Amino acid sequence: MEDSRTPPSQDGMERDLECRIYVAAPSRDRLMERVAAALCVPLGTDHMMTFGCVDVEWTHNDYEGTAARDDFLNWHSLLMCQPHRGATPTAVVADTAAVLEALRGAGYRAVPTCDYEELLHVPQRRGIDQDRT
Repeated sequence: MEDSRTPPSQDGMERDLECRIYVAAPSRDRLMERVAAALCVPLGTDHMMTFGCVDVEWTHNDYEGTAARDDFLNWHSLLMCQPHRGATPTAVVADTAAVLEALRGAGYRAVPTCDYEELLHVPQRRGIDQDRT
């Protein structure tokens, strides 16, 4: 049975289930520690964590300092949410949404960019997420 919450993209191809979350956070260690604590999961090596069916890894945002048009592209931190092999689209969306909620609950401004961001129940405006300051 096909998952009705994550329809194929307009060109008929399956959606990419990887999600990038831009975060206004200058420190990898503190960011990952706070999010892991909020999700009640341990931090692994190199401050990676697994939540449900997604691995969450911090990386430096290469767009930082480029004066990009969208403010969030200038933020220091980028979290990559990579789904586990065989994970259902529904589970990936739910677990990625939980990571995003944990970020915001910890006080961070965060903007997801992925093929299914409309399913994450986040504001659809570009630029800085106005819900957190």
